[in-house]
Amino acid sequence: MILNKLVLHNVGTFAGRHEIDLTPKSPKKPIILIGGLNGAGKTTILESIQLALYGPLAQGSARRNSGSYDNYLRGLIHRGVPASDGAAIELTFTAHQEGAAHTYWVRRSWKSAGASIRELLNVSMDGRHNQSLTSTWSEHVETFLPRGIAGLFFFDGEQIEALADLDRSRQVLRSALAALLGLDLVDRLATDLTVLKRRHRSAQIPDRIRQEIEEKKERLTALRQAEESGVEVEAARCGDVERCKKLFFEATEEFRAAGGDLLEGRESSEAAAAKARANLAQCEDEIRHEMAGVAPLLQVDGLLSRLLAQVRIEEEAERAALIVDALRPRDEALLGKLKSAKVKAATIQEVKRYLDEDRSERHSSATAEAIVGFGVPVALESLSTSTLPDTLKRLQSLVRRRAELVDEADEAERVLAAIPDREAVALLLKRREDARTALHRAEAALELASESLKSARNARVKAHAAYESALDKAAHENLVADDDRRLVEHADRVAATLNQLRVAATRQHLGRISQLVLEALNVLLRKDNLIADVQIDPETHSVSLTGSDGYPLPATDLSAGERQLLAVALLWGLARAAGQPLPVVIDTPLGRLDGTHREHLLERYFPQASHQVVLLSTDTEIDDEAFGRIVQKVGRRYQLVFDSNTNATSVENGYFWG
Repeated sequence: MILNKLVLHNVGTFAGRHEIDLTPKSPKKPIILIGGLNGAGKTTILESIQLALYGPLAQGSARRNSGSYDNYLRGLIHRGVPASDGAAIELTFTAHQEGAAHTYWVRRSWKSAGASIRELLNVSMDGRHNQSLTSTWSEHVETFLPRGIAGLFFFDGEQIEALADLDRSRQVLRSALAALLGLDLVDRLATDLTVLKRRHRSAQIPDRIRQEIEEKKERLTALRQAEESGVEVEAARCGDVERCKKLFFEATEEFRAAGGDLLEGRESSEAAAAKARANLAQCEDEIRHEMAGVAPLLQVDGLLSRLLAQVRIEEEAERAALIVDALRPRDEALLGKLKSAKVKAATIQEVKRYLDEDRSERHSSATAEAIVGFGVPVALESLSTSTLPDTLKRLQSLVRRRAELVDEADEAERVLAAIPDREAVALLLKRREDARTALHRAEAALELASESLKSARNARVKAHAAYESALDKAAHENLVADDDRRLVEHADRVAATLNQLRVAATRQHLGRISQLVLEALNVLLRKDNLIADVQIDPETHSVSLTGSDGYPLPATDLSAGERQLLAVALLWGLARAAGQPLPVVIDTPLGRLDGTHREHLLERYFPQASHQVVLLSTDTEIDDEAFGRIVQKVGRRYQLVFDSNTNATSVENGYFWG
């Protein structure tokens, strides 16, 4: 199935006629990207597609919160035109049936007729109006896009968040599995049996206890209405909470983008800057301390080395001169001794020659020029060999440390410079705090509504049990005919059999469905092998996870982003299990996912979700960077531009960034 074109005429914020071509340009570019700020009409597009297909049976947040279908349609008429002019939706799509492709055109129009709404439906197939098809459209549409599984393909961020809460996801899973497996027929049969049994038992009630039964029935009816009212109130409060969450998120993002988070951390930033400056000043003091010592001599380190060498040469010359002066009388005395001992003259002459040469060599060493003119002090030796090298090492370490501290101080100053004045973000801060207060109030109202619904449900359950018990007692007291008794007994048995059939059929297919969900989850999650198994209970429809270590993994151990990816994996896995090539339409697709989880949806889900993916996004969800990641997969792009002067939205080609 491919959605080809959507036409909106005076629907929601769309004044006049607006056409949106939804046909993918090529299989390699399946994404149709429609951008718009909040309130520009993105949700209207999603709900218009469902309204065109399903009419009063369509699901959507606005539909749920409007009460009656007439009120819903009346609320969809653009406020700038008379209600009597009405509105219209046209949807053109291609669907395959029995191996052949057919093009359908569905037009649903409505206008106010006094206190009521007049609705008109027209359906054409392959360019020709078909009255029979128009009359049976609600049944025919189920053949290629059953309403029970539409939520797997047409959904918004609120549905993703609802599925992310595994306790709230059970009813969604129950409905989706029933539609996938054809068990909705079993459910309708079970309901019919209950009605048949109740009617039969009511017919057998004796007059003497009929009044008591009627009273219990009236009480049950009143409590059931109270419960239904409670369900509507809770749904409305849930919608309020989700809207408040969205507004709070947007206000927080705007506040952060304006530097508000930096403003909130001003004290810590100022403390960090002061500490960086103090550390830098201390380091520079240490450098100055070193420079006040012998460090300046490092600039003449080479001269000091040569000075030390020259001093050693002069010292050696001085020692040689003293030795020469001492050797001369010794040598003369030695020669005199040799002569007295009448040693041979030749020998004496040889000794004299040796002694003269020795003194001559020593005299040569003693004739070095005295440049310095002083001996070697111990301090100079220590300065050259120990003190200066140690000082150089300390200075080099301090210089490196100073460079690091300069970078830290500069960074701290840049952070301080980026902090806006409180007055500059005062309005944004007030908007965020107002949104936070509204969210808290909405959550409190939701909690109160949930408690009220719980009380109403418990009261209804007790009243229903009392009513059923009274019916059973009255019927069994008065059943005379065996056939009548068998009817009641067999109805109970068939109902039990139907429930067993439902559980057995669900269990038979859940293995494959769970595997498809696990495959989708492994594609989406950034942590490889985080989840080894996904199981869906066939009776309670609760979802249980198994970690890579083989132990149960509570959903609470997952981050908020991971739970939302789990919700997307459930939708994706169930959609794949449907085995039908249907388009996917997603409103507000990224919610409050963090950067990495957004990347995985952008790169791993949207391009593969279906052969046709319509994304309805704000500029903060699919921003410039995100747009760059999927642009190669985008075949068509539109922008919904709301004009506050005319209170109307127009559809323009191109996204926010191209």
